[in-house]
Amino acid sequence: MSFGKYIKDKIINILIAVLLLAAVVGILLIFRLNPVALCLVAGLMVIAFVASFLYDYFRKKGFYDSLAKNVERMDKAYLVLETLQEPAFYEGKLIYDTLYDIDKSMADNVGIYKKQSKEFAEYIEMWIHEVKLPLSAISLKLHNLVKLRNEYTDEYKKLLAETRRIEEYVNQVLYFVRSENAEKDYHISSVAVSDIIHDAAMTYRDTVRDNGIEFVIGKDEAGIENPENVFVNTDRKWLLFIMGQFISNSIKYRKSGEDSFIRVYADKKDGSRDVLLCVEDNGLGIPTADQTRIFEKSFTGSNGKLRTGSTGMGLYIVKELCEKLGHEINVDSREGEFTRLSVTLQNCNIK
Repeated sequence: MSFGKYIKDKIINILIAVLLLAAVVGILLIFRLNPVALCLVAGLMVIAFVASFLYDYFRKKGFYDSLAKNVERMDKAYLVLETLQEPAFYEGKLIYDTLYDIDKSMADNVGIYKKQSKEFAEYIEMWIHEVKLPLSAISLKLHNLVKLRNEYTDEYKKLLAETRRIEEYVNQVLYFVRSENAEKDYHISSVAVSDIIHDAAMTYRDTVRDNGIEFVIGKDEAGIENPENVFVNTDRKWLLFIMGQFISNSIKYRKSGEDSFIRVYADKKDGSRDVLLCVEDNGLGIPTADQTRIFEKSFTGSNGKLRTGSTGMGLYIVKELCEKLGHEINVDSREGEFTRLSVTLQNCNIK
């Protein structure tokens, strides 16, 4: 609370005090009061006015300074009332009571919105589980029809690919909803890194094959030879979804008309117990200008404009899940050559 601004705000009060002092002095002069007594009376009046202003300033300064400082440093400024003591002066009490009413009203509204949001999320999750059943049935039926190798095989393959895309988008919605209430959904346990690699490979095996891409497990020149001996504390289901999004991106941004590959492997960080779980491809690569933004919500980048079906949500959800799990996500890419997306799994148990 600025003293100068306070004085400026009180300029009318000061002018009235000065006029009152002048009037009193003038009246005392008319009555020919002793000059010493006159100075004494005038001095006492000045001291009284100054003391009154200083007292009023300092008792308000403590409250207003605390209010401003606490609002500035708090993430949730609407909770500032909890940090303040009720002031002793009337204006402060009015502000305090008003803040209390505002805080209570907002808390009631937030409670209503939270309830509505929770009910909507529960409905979406229920709907997703319901819709996944017919999608799985359609996918299985088309898969069996493709195996028959009849005259409609190519059409069935296209329909199967589109069905898988729908399943992937449905899963994205499911994990996006769950990431908002992560503490209620994930289950931390010791998981073998090899199981994650195997499950991801099995889940996307047909899609990779149908797109003419070579699927390679393990890394020839480096990496961990026996990932089945590496265990990490994580949520198996969430980590599998993360790997699936990496593989899906590699499929989506493959090069046309070239020998494409996707390599999934585990690599060890030097001098630590951290393990990198990587998905590498020789696709379009990510432009340098886009690499710092690919985890932003709805960001598709220049490659996304070239390929249909890019929502910009997959890697955003992956980033959110990794933060919840305490894993680190990294990207290394060179446009036109390769892309390597990896998750750093901290403090792995390597047997």
